Amino acid sequence: MSLLRDQVVSATIGRIYHVQVPANPCQATVPAIIVFHGGGQDVATIAARWGVDPPNPVPVPLEDYLLVFPEADHRLSGEWAHLTAGDSGLPSYDLDFVAALVTEITTRPYPTGSAAVTDVTADPDLVYAAGFSNGGGMVWQLMNSDLLTRFRGFAAVGKALDPEKADAYRKRLADVGSQPAAVPVMYVHGTGDRGYRPPSTAEEMPLHTTLPAFT
Repeated sequence: MSLLRDQVVSATIGRIYHVQVPANPCQATVPAIIVFHGGGQDVATIAARWGVDPPNPVPVPLEDYLLVFPEADHRLSGEWAHLTAGDSGLPSYDLDFVAALVTEITTRPYPTGSAAVTDVTADPDLVYAAGFSNGGGMVWQLMNSDLLTRFRGFAAVGKALDPEKADAYRKRLADVGSQPAAVPVMYVHGTGDRGYRPPSTAEEMPLHTTLPAFT
């Protein structure tokens, strides 16, 4: 497998990502996982935590995935732009970036180095989102946005859903007579992490959550 570093999303100004490409895919379209780094991290750090650390081999369960590690905008704080007090709706800056990124990985061919299948693109029906800490907050934000339908499943680690995200999304959906869709979610939160707390009541959760099958 090859790690392509510092790829620029063509529809943006200087927004970059790393992408790990399967070396021996069975077909030209493969599932993809977009992994959002935590606050103060970068793409190299989060990629290494996923076992993507050349020249070491990628973990076997991830061999057949296109693994995408986007970088937060270097001109900002090194974190993903989140809903804050006083915002009337979800900030669109990083959402627009993710929309462009999903379009890119599902349309751009990535070289594999294999003679059998020379290039792959992400299967638009098998794109997943995962995030750690501040990046987990970005996953929750995606679930509470119009980009929800572009992902097959979600996983957040170490960051609870901010009720404000759910409230903002619900209010906007109510204006058009819709309700949040049910989506598969995996949520991991350690009891030692006192920086964030899960919502205290079921009513604060915006979505019916089920454990996804990452296949």
